[in-house]
Amino acid sequence: MIKGTFLLLLYASCDIVFATQCGKVWLTVSSLWRPIAASDKVVDTELEVNWELDCSRSTEYPDTIKVFSADPLHNDAITPKLILSPLEHPRGYYRTNITVGRPSLPGGWDTRDGATLPGPHCLKHHVALYKDGKLFTSSCLQIWPTWMYDYRRQLGRLPIGNLMIPGTHNSGCYKHGDLTRTDIYQRYLLTQDRDVWTQLVHGIRYLDIRVGYYPLIRPNDTESSEESNNINRFWINHDVIRITPLSEIIRDVRNFLDVARGEVVIMDFHRFPVGFEGRPSRHHKLATILHREFGDLILKPDKDFVGHGPTLNDIWTGAGRLIICYGDKHTVNDYEWLWPSLSQAWGNQQTVEGLFKYLDEVIIGHAGPRNSPNPLWAVMAELTPYPLDIIFKPFGGLRQMADAINRNLTVKFQEKWWKETNIVATDFFLGNNLIHVSIESNIKKSNIAQWRFDIY
Repeated sequence: MIKGTFLLLLYASCDIVFATQCGKVWLTVSSLWRPIAASDKVVDTELEVNWELDCSRSTEYPDTIKVFSADPLHNDAITPKLILSPLEHPRGYYRTNITVGRPSLPGGWDTRDGATLPGPHCLKHHVALYKDGKLFTSSCLQIWPTWMYDYRRQLGRLPIGNLMIPGTHNSGCYKHGDLTRTDIYQRYLLTQDRDVWTQLVHGIRYLDIRVGYYPLIRPNDTESSEESNNINRFWINHDVIRITPLSEIIRDVRNFLDVARGEVVIMDFHRFPVGFEGRPSRHHKLATILHREFGDLILKPDKDFVGHGPTLNDIWTGAGRLIICYGDKHTVNDYEWLWPSLSQAWGNQQTVEGLFKYLDEVIIGHAGPRNSPNPLWAVMAELTPYPLDIIFKPFGGLRQMADAINRNLTVKFQEKWWKETNIVATDFFLGNNLIHVSIESNIKKSNIAQWRFDIY
């Protein structure tokens, strides 16, 4: 009873430590787009302002929110791009018409092969809370390329299966170039608006990958030809439609691990919707390519999994920092470096209410599919369209569905679901703040783990 009481007090104290004195404000990027008159092009990646105000009775609430194109703490004379009154927007959210675009990544992280600086880095957009003209608190739209190793003293003791790990759903389903409003292909197939390199630099550490195999590259090419081991035959698929060459994702992951030397990345080869059924040799070809491309970067699993897997400190003592989970058990049995299939809690929900009810049951009620020998498991926190939606809802799409839940996901995981969550994967990840929530949650989990260690 005494230990239980202490744990409750510790949870409460952790929440207090990470709460601001009266409120907080943060920026996200909308998954929605707006049409441009007399043009097939659209406006997308517009900035969103989010805030939570929770002041004590003795503290007056902030009265103004300002959005800037530079840090107001270092430039008092800068003119705000937008001024809001929180009282006029009681939902704690405002979608602006300020376009983020696809800016260069700060800290040297745009080069992919150049010098990079560890730690978080701000993009140009900042937001601040004010009371009577006095700056109260501020934040920026930022990247977290080295967050695991940045917080190594706090997080090193945590098993990988206890961490809250931000991820993306159908991670390779993005498109380079401008969006068009007439392109149905965009609406129901693309789930992200940043490539995998940019996802990782922002702080994503779990990649959900579905692979298709396409045997004929050239006329007269045969399955038995030497070219059959060519990586160009493998594509990232959304169901049966191929989207992105697998080679792009492999290149981005390898380059990221080469420069972010303390980060751990999980590649979940979860499904193989095209070209693999009854063809075990194609699984072996893919495994051969993965081992050839990643080599010593691969973290081998402990076949006798106990508890929640290795700690980050355990991982950092070796060379391997890439976990490759593979959704075919026969292939896993043939390669000692492949991790078993990773359980995904996927609700197949079409409404916000249905999804959140499902996630409550999975996370709080422990009703999710956690029967895999793999200590990792993932919550797939996105809505799923009906197959006929593509025909009967041509003006809807995955962007609208992501917009309906992303803001609320941030609050739900921040306030309730963080304690029991391992991996959480979303569509259009910049529309939520789960990378930052994950970092804060892991520090809280670390504090709790340290307290338990000290008590015992």
